[in-house]
Amino acid sequence: MTHPLRRIAFRVEYDGTGLHGWQAQPSGLPTIQQRLQEAIADIIGVAVEVRGASRTDAGVHALDQLAAVTLAHPIRPKGLCKGVNRRAGPQIAIRDAREVPLDFNPRFANRGKIYRYRFYHGRRPRPMTDRYAWRVPMPFDPGIIERAAPALIGTHDFTSFAARDGGHRHAVRTISRVELRPDDDGVQVFRVEGSGFLKHMVRNVVGTLVDLGRGRFPADAMAGMLAARDRTLAGVTAPPHGLCLERMLVDEAALGAPGAGTG
Repeated sequence: MTHPLRRIAFRVEYDGTGLHGWQAQPSGLPTIQQRLQEAIADIIGVAVEVRGASRTDAGVHALDQLAAVTLAHPIRPKGLCKGVNRRAGPQIAIRDAREVPLDFNPRFANRGKIYRYRFYHGRRPRPMTDRYAWRVPMPFDPGIIERAAPALIGTHDFTSFAARDGGHRHAVRTISRVELRPDDDGVQVFRVEGSGFLKHMVRNVVGTLVDLGRGRFPADAMAGMLAARDRTLAGVTAPPHGLCLERMLVDEAALGAPGAGTG
């Protein structure tokens, strides 16, 4: 029996530890996209392509990635969630599945993202914290970081904070919100919201802010770094394990009318 094509969108949460980012690799190294595709193929019996709204690098985590898949199978969205979550492994889970128009593209539904980065000063390892936070051995002043971060708000050329191999056509991006808040366990949580981000942009920003906080650069140097458009004049790249895609801001109109079920 032939079933009509259907498009199903869903949210993905994952722990990126030990995984090689979102995008499937020709080498077969484990990635989030690859594991999702294998799990869905195991359910419906044919190969599929899962598309995401954003790519994350190796070791980066997500609470709210948006993805979609096209299939010709009668499985309900809730059943797809249950099936994938049994098969994709303990580091990956999907939720909130719904049917969407066949031409739905997660990238075009993306209206912005909120990233968070967790870091703290400490010389002694804290295994239960260090999996998801950057332990910075040098002391830093959170007050300097908090005062420097607002210079990022607005529309700027972020070349100074972009990976050199990012493949971007231009480096102009708009940041609408930044904040630094201490967590209960002494970890600093940096959040940044914007319409789009360059490869390694958040990690380069955080590394630079930490360098400002420990006195490597003058406390008011952030605006000058932005204006210089020179990656060599900014700070280090923070490691990936402290970064998490916390929320994807989605254009609900692009999702169309709610489908036959959610999970």
